[in-house]
Amino acid sequence: MKSAAWLQGHSGDRPSFQATVCRTFSTRPYQVFAMPQGLLFLEVRNKPGVAKEANTGAIVLGGVLGGALGAGIAHAMTSGPSDSGKAENFELCSEDELFQIAKERKRSFVSKLDEIQSITIDAPSGLSRMFADSTLAGWITLRDRKLGKVSMEIHDQASMQIAVDALPRRLKERVFVNVEFDHQTTKFRPKGR
Repeated sequence: MKSAAWLQGHSGDRPSFQATVCRTFSTRPYQVFAMPQGLLFLEVRNKPGVAKEANTGAIVLGGVLGGALGAGIAHAMTSGPSDSGKAENFELCSEDELFQIAKERKRSFVSKLDEIQSITIDAPSGLSRMFADSTLAGWITLRDRKLGKVSMEIHDQASMQIAVDALPRRLKERVFVNVEFDHQTTKFRPKGR
């Protein structure tokens, strides 16, 4: 009972969701924490499936060029010790530990509460669903005085639900939620459709 209350106390005051931050020439996975001070974007490493997806082309090419032996060599070359498939678990970390991890990861960053101008949460519509990744649940656009525009892709419905619930509570009238949950499809859709 004590440990359950302790765990709820740590994760309840700082909900988090997974997002892919899209910059001009790169996309990176982050765990985004809605903290009292603002949003902490903690760079994710060793995310399950990421290394495998990135290495599939090399393995196929190795298979074409050298059969099973070539595919095995390509897999060995593209797999490293960090390709263990283990997800990082930040839920048990204290706020101080999270900020320390963020300092150690050069791509992590913070959007301070008083610098956030607006956040818009949108869902893919019919046409954009056809051309977007099939796992895309929605987009979040953050406008920050210092960071500028930060675009995020949300690739699972659970993370989208956490963002839709947590961000308006934390940032009130600065958040514009343009989505609603469709119980038939179990996906978020644009409001009013």
